[in-house]
Amino acid sequence: MNDISTQDITDEFEDFLDVASQYLGKRGSVGFVRSLLTDERDIAFDRSCWEAQAQLGWSSIAIPESLGGAGFSWSAAGRLVQLCGGYLVPEPILSTIGLATPVLLAQGSEGAESILKRIGAGELVVAVSAPVGALRSPLPDEVQAVKHNDAWEFSGSCSVLDVPGSDLILTPVAVTKGYRWLAVDPAVLTLRESRTLIDGRHRTTLDFDGVELPIESFIGAVSGPDEALAPILTVGAALVSAWLLGTAERAFGITVDYLKVRSQFGALIGSYQALQHRVSRLYCELEVARAVVGAALSALDAGSPEAPLWASAARARTGDLALRVTSEAIQLHGGIGMTHEADVGLYFKSARVANQFGGDHVFHRARAGQLLGIEGNSSQ
Repeated sequence: MNDISTQDITDEFEDFLDVASQYLGKRGSVGFVRSLLTDERDIAFDRSCWEAQAQLGWSSIAIPESLGGAGFSWSAAGRLVQLCGGYLVPEPILSTIGLATPVLLAQGSEGAESILKRIGAGELVVAVSAPVGALRSPLPDEVQAVKHNDAWEFSGSCSVLDVPGSDLILTPVAVTKGYRWLAVDPAVLTLRESRTLIDGRHRTTLDFDGVELPIESFIGAVSGPDEALAPILTVGAALVSAWLLGTAERAFGITVDYLKVRSQFGALIGSYQALQHRVSRLYCELEVARAVVGAALSALDAGSPEAPLWASAARARTGDLALRVTSEAIQLHGGIGMTHEADVGLYFKSARVANQFGGDHVFHRARAGQLLGIEGNSSQ
């Protein structure tokens, strides 16, 4: 796997990443993901593995040292997420590290800091419900709250990945004059629907109707929709981009290895010029994606005002790239690529679910256009 950024990457972190890589080499994540598609499991990840990963410092990687975290940069966190994307780690890396941690860090409240400390210690798995259409109001799947005496009464619903299995859900809630982030135990909500997605993850819709929660359940101040979801659409988008890059890199590597050993009509299929051209094009696109993701993470580390634009640019590019690389991988493998035994088929499925985290590539292409002041068809 190639590096996406070298900014603020120390020898200490390189050792950290080596340990993570060794762990994942033994973890057997791909086999676990394959089993999710055949076995009936209430939880789509291994809680004991999540706790082991926390002991290795994964869950605390971007949490400040003042809160008990490792205090690494976003570039460093991106490197870890990229590695996990390449191994299809089923644990809630994207949910808790990629989305929840940026949201909590942005709140600056005692409640958010308390949750961050418990995430870093491996005590909590936190999922995030945030709609794709985040730049318009009202938000879809909107949860609303009205103050009632010393509590808040809620209505509406939210859809979230990695439930069941998560201890808390973070969701933006419509209140008077804006939105606030809420942290809630999913056990107090009503299950409307739960289904298993093509990569084995669970997607659950939860009802808030009639639920009352204390004011302490809110972990941030009132803000507009853009500000409320900025952590998802900027930091979260950059980290999800790193994951998708790792997925695309690994699918590409599997495919190149296959072309080197698969024979047809008495010759290795990798010797055919038409296939070489297709692979060369993907290689070039991967190189560009690495540069863009690295630039997005570096912009976050530097606190650049252009960080939102770089994040959406990276997210749009890697979402599109992961879908294209995994689709090409299936075609270049032939029929065997879609069999249950072929690893590349799992990458094909995972890319399509991961692309929904924090807004898909079409949404972020439109957002990048808005940030640049460009109007146009986001589907092009």
